[in-house]
Amino acid sequence: MSKKLRKSGLLLTFILLLVSVVAACGSKNNNNASSGASPSGSESASASASASASASASSDTGATTKKVTDGMGREVEVPVKAQRVVALNNFGDLLALGVKPVGTINYYLDKYKDEPEAVAGIESVGDQEADNEKVLGATPDLIIVSNYFKPEVVDALQKIAPTYATTFGRTPYEQLDDLAALLNVEDQKQAFLDSFKAEAADAKEKLKGKIAEGEKVGILQFWSKKIYEHPTKVFTPLYEDIGFLPTEHVKTLTATTEVTQEAVPANVADADRLFIMVDGQPDRDTYDALKNSAWKNIPAVQKNQVYLVDSGHWNDFSAAALQWQLQDVVELLSK
Repeated sequence: MSKKLRKSGLLLTFILLLVSVVAACGSKNNNNASSGASPSGSESASASASASASASASSDTGATTKKVTDGMGREVEVPVKAQRVVALNNFGDLLALGVKPVGTINYYLDKYKDEPEAVAGIESVGDQEADNEKVLGATPDLIIVSNYFKPEVVDALQKIAPTYATTFGRTPYEQLDDLAALLNVEDQKQAFLDSFKAEAADAKEKLKGKIAEGEKVGILQFWSKKIYEHPTKVFTPLYEDIGFLPTEHVKTLTATTEVTQEAVPANVADADRLFIMVDGQPDRDTYDALKNSAWKNIPAVQKNQVYLVDSGHWNDFSAAALQWQLQDVVELLSK
């Protein structure tokens, strides 16, 4: 299987998992989107099953390990202060917390191809999934996975080093809360939140006069010859930080949903601007064909206010994605 196909399979798996998890979280989370830098500290159905990373077993302040319950409901003994983390998930969240993993998979390394300083010195421990021999070679003292990993995969990793599963589908802010407690980096979490708040304020200032008050945006994703729509919780920098309004259709979404080409014009009819997440030239060619045919009467298309953005960045649902979305909007609307 080619690298492109493996990458496509991994991101499509992410999309399909997001469908079920966001649906489980329900519409409650859509309105809790910004108490830290968008959905900070909001509760969700998955959160109740998620890790409580505060030390629960040791009252000895000199202890080097602590017991925590992870997103799979497992009690795991982890280092109080991990030094060598292998991140098979939550890579962007860890970087936001100032924790540079010693190893990760190429899927994440590829995301940062335009930010080489961010990944300098980080070992590849597999392509789109972990190679356990390479994980072992990285000599981790903690491995981060997600609770959608198969139990047998987690068990195999646990034999290499303590393996902690985060809860898939939680907002970036909830993931930061969880990981900061796990890794004892609360100060770094607050530093990121403060920095992002300042970055968001700066972005909003830069966009003054470029967008009108009350403008609505529609956001679509082209993937694997299909089109998806996501609820507002996936794009809080646009809604909560910059101040765009969701379309009337998006307000009804509680889960990632597939949509037909024919249904799109009605769904985005009230959008002043349209952002489309694409992965490479074939998706761009698809849009070029649609804008000259089935979508030619969409108001945002007619006003030439459609922006093609990187699917892997915008759909990452991580602290890194918050920054990428914000930066892209400022760059695109400042031209």
